Amino acid sequence: MARILIIGLAGDSGCQVAAIGLHEVLIDILVANELIYAPTLIDAKDIPDNIDVALIEGGIRNTHEVEVVKEIREKSGAVIAFGACAAFGCIPGLANFKDGKELMNLIYNDWRGTDKGIIPTHLETLPEQHPIKHFVKVDYFIPGCPPEVTDIAYMLTTLLNGEVPEYNKTQVCDDCPRERLGEYSTELKRLPEELDDPDRCLLEQGFFCMGPATMGGCGAPCTQSGTVCEGCRGSCLDVDDQGMAMIDAMTGLLTKIKDEFDPDLYSAMLYRFTYAESVLGEIARRNR
Repeated sequence: MARILIIGLAGDSGCQVAAIGLHEVLIDILVANELIYAPTLIDAKDIPDNIDVALIEGGIRNTHEVEVVKEIREKSGAVIAFGACAAFGCIPGLANFKDGKELMNLIYNDWRGTDKGIIPTHLETLPEQHPIKHFVKVDYFIPGCPPEVTDIAYMLTTLLNGEVPEYNKTQVCDDCPRERLGEYSTELKRLPEELDDPDRCLLEQGFFCMGPATMGGCGAPCTQSGTVCEGCRGSCLDVDDQGMAMIDAMTGLLTKIKDEFDPDLYSAMLYRFTYAESVLGEIARRNR
């Protein structure tokens, strides 16, 4: 019987809610194992000892969260970064485009509706948002925002059976049924502009789809529903930087850019979920 911990940093709980979608599989896991800490499900005050599997949701933005993940790491056999925030920094990581002090001043002094000059001091805020691997060793991660139920089930059942999980080796394009002709628009467009062909590859039609640089295994629900892949599963297994991989995929394909696109917007689109762990983010951090 394994002892399982589930925790959300920064008040996150969306990935934990996604786990409820396991239905009977979740019941089987809970019957065969012991859930010893999960604030969204059970009343638990202190982080217990002797944790076999710890699932940590949410990224790190303050010193308290650093202390929490370090304590969990010391007490756990296996630590899983649960979802894109914990694994890559996710959308909160886009805050790293601004210096932390500048951002706090903007939020608490420059926005309407704030009590000017009063910046919370009960927690020491870090200059940037971080995935948890910046502070502790992470043994495994479950990608997605939120993760696919099948990924959660596979990771947990594999580990609890004493086996080593493997990551998906494909890209989202491999899951996508849209037709590819090998011909590309030279004009970069944004949805909801009208599609020239409702069944054709969105990137070929000029829409900014992150499928070529994003880990597959999700079944491509976004592209099948008529919208682009935004990259929530992080980079493909064989690349180190999602944004760089996407730039490489687009090089020479899209040569005309509409005037309303600016560099900051491009960066945010390339790294919507992975800027906090990106090469670009590291370069910006060193130059501040």
